[in-house]
Amino acid sequence: MSRLLVVDIGNTTTRIGLWDGRQAVEVAVFRTGEAGSAGVPPASVPPASDGLALCSVVPEAEKPWRAWAERNGQELLAIYGDTPAPLANRYEHPAHLGGDRLCAAVGAVNRLGAPVIVVSLGTATVVDAVSAERELLGGAIVAGVETGLAALHEKTAALPRVTAKSPLTVIGRNTEEGLHAGAVLGTAALVEGLVARMREKIGPAKVALTGGHAALIAPHLRDGEDWGVYPTLLMEGAGAIWEYHHR
Repeated sequence: MSRLLVVDIGNTTTRIGLWDGRQAVEVAVFRTGEAGSAGVPPASVPPASDGLALCSVVPEAEKPWRAWAERNGQELLAIYGDTPAPLANRYEHPAHLGGDRLCAAVGAVNRLGAPVIVVSLGTATVVDAVSAERELLGGAIVAGVETGLAALHEKTAALPRVTAKSPLTVIGRNTEEGLHAGAVLGTAALVEGLVARMREKIGPAKVALTGGHAALIAPHLRDGEDWGVYPTLLMEGAGAIWEYHHR
């Protein structure tokens, strides 16, 4: 049975997990750049017997992990949009697809089968569709919950910077409540609408939610049937892609 270190480097957060061939367990989380600024991964990183699967959307943040793998004699698999995987990639230019989207799609298919829709709620909100034929077709991208709130504060003169939290009501009675309602309930409505439109194209697909804001948005989704939150979905997909390369 494999014991693989999986590193998911996002724009905001880096997550470290262990994959044993069946499941992924998250063991460390830190802000992207903290480890890279020191030049080495955190001391809490456990050893892996098989190697390192690296999925990154921040090219500069990959360098310390590549050096760490070489220094520790760890085989490295860096996963990008055009990395061969156990599903067909129908993106127009596969190399332009984020490796995180590929990993999440593979993880969703492994968990739920196909067709499936993957909703990644992080710095960006990304909704991707996988067909019944296990083809990653592409998807829709919009600003993430916190990204949108930050942009409103930066681009307006009067709107305050708030951190997203569950709103008390859809009808905000003050500016802060309105921002929370718009960010959280607006994202929920957006996801529901995109999922409904994608189901019209690919059929009655299950939905896998993942990413840092999945737990915040999920309770506000009104169409909850065949939906689930899977925090380690990307790591599971990265592990499955590693296994695919070591058949």
